[in-house]
Amino acid sequence: MQDMTLKHTREIDIFYKEHRKQCTNCGKAFSDGDTVHLGYSKEREYAVLCDNCSSLLDETVVRYYWKDLEYDEPLPKDVLWRYMDLSKFISLMSRKELYFAAADTFEDIFEGAKGLAIAKDQWDYFYHGFYENAIKTAPGVEKSKLTEDYINSNADRLLTEMTKIGEKERSYTYINCWHCNSYESEAMWKLYSKDITNAIAIKTTAEHLYESLGKNPSIDIGRVKYIDFNKRFAPINGAYWYKRKAFEYENEVRAIIVDHSKTKRGIYVSVDLDKLIDDIYVSPYAPEWFFDVVKSVSSKYSINSTISYSQIKAEPFY
Repeated sequence: MQDMTLKHTREIDIFYKEHRKQCTNCGKAFSDGDTVHLGYSKEREYAVLCDNCSSLLDETVVRYYWKDLEYDEPLPKDVLWRYMDLSKFISLMSRKELYFAAADTFEDIFEGAKGLAIAKDQWDYFYHGFYENAIKTAPGVEKSKLTEDYINSNADRLLTEMTKIGEKERSYTYINCWHCNSYESEAMWKLYSKDITNAIAIKTTAEHLYESLGKNPSIDIGRVKYIDFNKRFAPINGAYWYKRKAFEYENEVRAIIVDHSKTKRGIYVSVDLDKLIDDIYVSPYAPEWFFDVVKSVSSKYSINSTISYSQIKAEPFY
């Protein structure tokens, strides 16, 4: 088996992210536990290969043990909306950056939660047993050291460390949220703007969001899953893709960056506005002068997207 060169480039990491679900030679779909070989073919083309095809690599950059994603990727053409007030719109236009907020700044205190506090004993019992078994079966461990006290104390330590990490990671997990819907939502207009008369929505697609962020391989874009925490836990490594059933109306797609080097309230990420913005909509409750302001701001920053009143503003007949 070839040694790994670990010579990552941005381009090969992007290729892996876009082709990681199946072998690019034989088409075999990867499943939990499979080894995935990323590298260059003899023609010096990028390749993601299964074990059976790995000999075709001229250079192996890295091997991964495949694990199914904790989130569902949106379809490229899925329509996304971001509702905001004028100040946030101007900030987006002028900075040409999307704001990713740290998980611990969200109003929802369940961001990153594994479950309900009243059920933590069940969680601890399971993972204490998991760590006990890992300690007993770890390669190279001297069996004479595996006393009951040694196993129990180290399982306690690992469980405590896991809890501390779960709390700490909320400060370096950054999230940018979108509403997924083929149509506008009046509820979103009211929920995500401080003043409904001065609100704006930008419309894009999952594909355009990904491309506008430069196909950044460190950013994951996925659908949020809504679960009943009374019946189950969120997964240990995917809690930020899970929210309570009470938020299901949000139909959220989110982009997530994990950056251990930062512990700020939020970070800004460069975005190509021409690729991001398909259309701009002005609140159905906004006055004419506000519509003109949005047009003026867009013109100032050379945004060529169509600007329209919300379709909710349409007049009926009886």
